[in-house]
Amino acid sequence: MKKQESKNNFAEFELASTQQRLINYAIDSVFYFGFIIIFLTIIRYLSKMEGLSFLSGLLISEEPNYLKSIFFGVITTTLFYLILEYLLKGKTIGKFITNTRAITNENEIMDFKSVLIRSICRRIPFDSFSFLGDVPRGWHDRISKTKVVFEKK
Repeated sequence: MKKQESKNNFAEFELASTQQRLINYAIDSVFYFGFIIIFLTIIRYLSKMEGLSFLSGLLISEEPNYLKSIFFGVITTTLFYLILEYLLKGKTIGKFITNTRAITNENEIMDFKSVLIRSICRRIPFDSFSFLGDVPRGWHDRISKTKVVFEKK
């Protein structure tokens, strides 16, 4: 692993490995699906209220609508990661469990813009394949100028 020096709380750290990133992704996916269940339950409840019945038609339909499903997935995954990584300063549930954090290439806590770019770029088709190189950094890391590191205990 590459060790680097930092000018703040990340005094010495290692980049998280590809395997570690995969574990983070698996853990986050479980929590994302829980988030979706809660989100859809709230939408169903709200859509029964007077004046909000249009919500049901936006997200839930009797017939399959693949474009709507893709749009829903893009919006919800972007919001899921945006909310978590911004409010938790580079952490997700998976990163909490594995003691890792996303930071900027300058070794700083990410600002809102970095988190937003990172969250949107996760939706780039085949982003997962960008981890197949020697350095465990995906396109969403490179484009947003961020990296995932192990936190010093």
